[in-house]
Amino acid sequence: MEKFFLSGKEKMIALSRLIRLPNLGIIVLTQCLLRYCLLNPFLYKDFPGVQSTTWDFFILVLITLLIAAGGYVINDYFDVKIDQINRPDKVAVNRVITPRQAIKLHMILNALAILLGFYLAYRVKAISMALIFPFLSGLLWIYSAKYKRILIWGNVIVSFLSAFVILIVWLFEFFWIRLDPLLFSALIPDLQWVNRVFFAYALFAFLVTLFREVIKDMEDVQGDQPYDCRTLPVVSGLRFTSRIVSGLILITMLLLGYSQYLLYQTGLDYLFWYFLVAVQLPALYLLIKLQQAKEKEDYHSLSTLSKIIMLAGILSMELILLTT
Repeated sequence: MEKFFLSGKEKMIALSRLIRLPNLGIIVLTQCLLRYCLLNPFLYKDFPGVQSTTWDFFILVLITLLIAAGGYVINDYFDVKIDQINRPDKVAVNRVITPRQAIKLHMILNALAILLGFYLAYRVKAISMALIFPFLSGLLWIYSAKYKRILIWGNVIVSFLSAFVILIVWLFEFFWIRLDPLLFSALIPDLQWVNRVFFAYALFAFLVTLFREVIKDMEDVQGDQPYDCRTLPVVSGLRFTSRIVSGLILITMLLLGYSQYLLYQTGLDYLFWYFLVAVQLPALYLLIKLQQAKEKEDYHSLSTLSKIIMLAGILSMELILLTT
């Protein structure tokens, strides 16, 4: 009955936490940067005005937000007991929304996303585009209901979905270009570059999300153990998990370092220095602090730092515009 004693402001805050409003904001920012800092100025530099319409892009972003929000809702539905231990002050289910209402909200959000997905598929004349969104919705349900509690699988699924936020923008644009064979042929010289850049950002998102998810499991180990969640820290202990996370951070830093080398070789030294200061140094600090972490609060701080590293990497797209 606690929900009846919450003020209107407290209910709004709880609902914003339910759908992870800041995360949704990062999704919007990421997809807008991909379109306006990569696709428009580079892929269409010689063919302005032929890209997918702003309205269709808005629909694509909205679909992504609806599926993500629905995923967060169903995740909290299945995790309500665990979250009461791990983060009791942030639980929304049973405080401002009943479990039944959470299921209905999840179904409404995903139904809207799938319907809009069929509209986009019609726009690009590709039925495969329509099938992507039910697949993502189902994957989020299966993750929340089962795979989140299975060793490694849950972390990999979330990381894949994070990378797909980036890839879906390029996939939709590819289908759009394919509608005009002459345009497709004219853009072939630039497609390889765009493919590489999108893949690089998707890989970055995958790796950062992967080690952040494992760090979150380290933070939540106290609540996960009683409910038989077979996360890496529960199964293998915090010390071994710390080594795994350290390895993932190092792999991310090495791959980014290779990208920086290529950028420096092509004269994009300002991007080299940006990644060094805004991403590499925070990642190094994360690596050092991980070795010292012992308490739940320590891992929470590391999780937050991981999100900042992700955001810093995504914001580098703005600097790419300087090459135009």
